[in-house]
Amino acid sequence: MDVWTIVPCPVEGFQLENLAGEIILLHPARNLIVYINRSGALIWTLCDGKRSVAEIVDLLGLAYPDSKEEIAVQVPAIIQEFLQHGALTTA
Repeated sequence: MDVWTIVPCPVEGFQLENLAGEIILLHPARNLIVYINRSGALIWTLCDGKRSVAEIVDLLGLAYPDSKEEIAVQVPAIIQEFLQHGALTTA
């Protein structure tokens, strides 16, 4: 599967929280916590089941033009991590 065409969608039950100064994805029913940073939180909010990974990279590249190359590497990696933790699925 081509990572660029994946349309990531949040798994029901996960919520973005700030816990003692740490940004986390929390799934209370599963008692699961995924620690993330501000970039990860921004990427999480863009994973809405409508945008592909390529579209998310393009949006962030427009917002942060000086970081386009880093964004192109980091976004797919972070989305893959969310998928591995079960916080995202594909639409």
